[in-house]
Amino acid sequence: MKLKWPPLVAGIAAAAALAAFVHSRTVAPAALPVVDVAPAAAVAISVATAERRDLPIVVKASGRAEAKASVTVKSRLDGQVAAILFTEGSAVHKGQVLLRMDSAPAQAQLRQSSALLARDRAQLEKLQADRARNSELFQQGFISKSGLGQTEADFHSAEATLKADQASIDSAQLQLGFTNVVAPVDGVAGAALLPVGGAAKANDTALVVINQVTPIRVAFAIAEVELERVKAAMAAGPVEAIASVPGSSTVVTGRLEFLDNTVDAGTGTIMARASFANADRKLTPGQYTEVKITLGSRPGGVVVPVTALESSADGPFVFVVRADSTVEIRPVKNDGQGEGFASVASGLAVGERVVTEGQSRLRAGTPVRIAPAASAAH
Repeated sequence: MKLKWPPLVAGIAAAAALAAFVHSRTVAPAALPVVDVAPAAAVAISVATAERRDLPIVVKASGRAEAKASVTVKSRLDGQVAAILFTEGSAVHKGQVLLRMDSAPAQAQLRQSSALLARDRAQLEKLQADRARNSELFQQGFISKSGLGQTEADFHSAEATLKADQASIDSAQLQLGFTNVVAPVDGVAGAALLPVGGAAKANDTALVVINQVTPIRVAFAIAEVELERVKAAMAAGPVEAIASVPGSSTVVTGRLEFLDNTVDAGTGTIMARASFANADRKLTPGQYTEVKITLGSRPGGVVVPVTALESSADGPFVFVVRADSTVEIRPVKNDGQGEGFASVASGLAVGERVVTEGQSRLRAGTPVRIAPAASAAH
């Protein structure tokens, strides 16, 4: 006889088997690892120490050199260029003969006028003798008063003719003198604009351009915000200006001589001009220059390098290095700049260290380390 398990016993057995299976697949949870959070790496920076000293007030600008005068030399008579007597690009002096025009027409006119003068002088001498003789004859009653009057009229007419002849000679001599084209000013001559044999028209054809470069001027634009300082400095006395040519050793010293009367609304600048002796002709018209004008000095202020200043919507600020080698953001009031330094009217004390390089990686509280070479530089 075959035995059958009751349903209850079968259920108990199935539950036990399931529990054994689950137990065999269960793994005890492992312990979670402990992670150490490293501190943020210190940012390498350069610093400078705020100090108290006089600060020159300097305005810098870029400009172009320009001739004090630029004169276009023209012929004063019609004719051909017979000779060029100057070296192109060289210095010339007032009164120096630059070109010679064909003088043959002027010489012919002079000879003709001289001949007419000689003829009319002889005529005048004859009329002078007739006048003396007729005057005696009139006294003796041999000629009428009207006859004497005609002699007088002829004599005075001959005198006038003689004066006209002399004026014609003077004109011919003047024209002959114009055949020598001379420099009207001291300066530097450009290229000859008409070759030998070229035809010139009086007071129309340009022959050469002379630029007067001693002294020379430099025109440049000054920011509108500097206008009042510049005006005050000019009112107090001569304002020194220094011009230099980038990429060369050329540096010349002069003075600010002109400030325009209108600010350009489009650029927010006003035009100014400085004058330089330029005795050695280091500056050339049209040359790009950098100009620096000194408006005085601000005594005994707290100064830091200009590179320490940062800008924000709320105004300028600096990063100050604290004792724990972190930085804080410090708003400051900039009271002027000069010679690479800025005057700080408030917000910074003498002896505090400010960041001059590496600001782009800094935030308030950022740890920093000072680059040895940079910290020693200040």
